[in-house]
Amino acid sequence: MLELPQALAELPEGYEFHHVGYATASLEKERPFFAFLGYRQEGEDFADPVQGVAGCFLVGPGPRIELLENLPGAETLIPWLNAGIKMYHFAYLVADIEGALEWARSQRARVTVAPVAAVAFGGRRISFVMFRNGLMLEFIER
Repeated sequence: MLELPQALAELPEGYEFHHVGYATASLEKERPFFAFLGYRQEGEDFADPVQGVAGCFLVGPGPRIELLENLPGAETLIPWLNAGIKMYHFAYLVADIEGALEWARSQRARVTVAPVAAVAFGGRRISFVMFRNGLMLEFIER
């Protein structure tokens, strides 16, 4: 059995999977594909000018998906779309976002988006970190 370093075993308080972030050029063009896979929309569409994205959540037979497109004039998702990457982050609820960032930094992750209020979560703060292996995590304040 693989043993993880002690720091990896101590996940942030309240760490619970929430969704996979999925980048697209068009929500309207992508939704039918997910419907074909058995997904349905959870809640209303949202637009977050701070993040430069519009999106919605989809639920179905797999993990919850956050389907995202750039708002007009925004380039938030361009790096992933240009690289052909659609599934680009895993998101986790955390009890203490500052503690989660400290944990990520202890694993040599880089904070790419400092805590900011998010429309999709009713103004609760989110933050993004990038790990050395290229995995991006989003932390969502409970």
